[in-house]
Amino acid sequence: MTVTTIACHIEPGDGAALDASFTAPFALAEAWGAHVTALVFATDGEASLAAEQKAAAQLRDTAERRGLACEVLDRSSFAFGVGEVFADHLRVSDLGVISAGMAGAMGTRNLLNAAAFDSGRPLLVVPPDAPLSGLPTRVVIAWDATPAAVRAVHGALPFLRRAEETIIVSVTEDKELRAGQSGIALARLLARHDVAARFSAVPLGRGGVVAALDAAAGEAGAEMIVMGAVRHAPLRDIVFGSATRDLLDRGPRRATLVAG
Repeated sequence: MTVTTIACHIEPGDGAALDASFTAPFALAEAWGAHVTALVFATDGEASLAAEQKAAAQLRDTAERRGLACEVLDRSSFAFGVGEVFADHLRVSDLGVISAGMAGAMGTRNLLNAAAFDSGRPLLVVPPDAPLSGLPTRVVIAWDATPAAVRAVHGALPFLRRAEETIIVSVTEDKELRAGQSGIALARLLARHDVAARFSAVPLGRGGVVAALDAAAGEAGAEMIVMGAVRHAPLRDIVFGSATRDLLDRGPRRATLVAG
């Protein structure tokens, strides 16, 4: 698998926040020679038409200067809700990219949920204060042998093949995780895909699964985490907790590729 088409969301705005929203998709498009489909719209509240037009113009100018193929779609292109529209475009792309920090706002949360669970494609969630400026050199995979984790790993293969090192992490003492094929077996599979991978088990700790993964990524110097996304019924979330919910609530500390 290679990445030929990237769908990204651009939040209208000014300055660093706007720049951060297309830093990662443009850098990845350059690395793979990929086409970019950029959807420009506000996720929470109404952005003025002038703000959207300004963001779209800056996007086109930047793409042209960098020699990138970029299709820009503004609000006039949307007949349905923004989450549904983004997921629909993502279905005919290879990768989705969203810049999102603390995802407390309902519009941002709806966009992330639609992209992760309704598109069938991997989604890269990038924190605005730490956007990817190129392909990551080190990647951490959150492995629990679930179908979502499998989809995330295969969606991440274009990244993994280009990384210097991939660390497969299983969080121990986590009741959400079930026994399954080990990370060591996954490392053998990835080796057949020309991926340099090793396995590590890490304790759950008090901060939860996402905090344990962040700590492992920080120790390894990894710029990206790969994890499956699971949508539970609300009651199960309350009783058991959810790593996916933690990610959506707190926002990622580093680029995180998810697949549902």
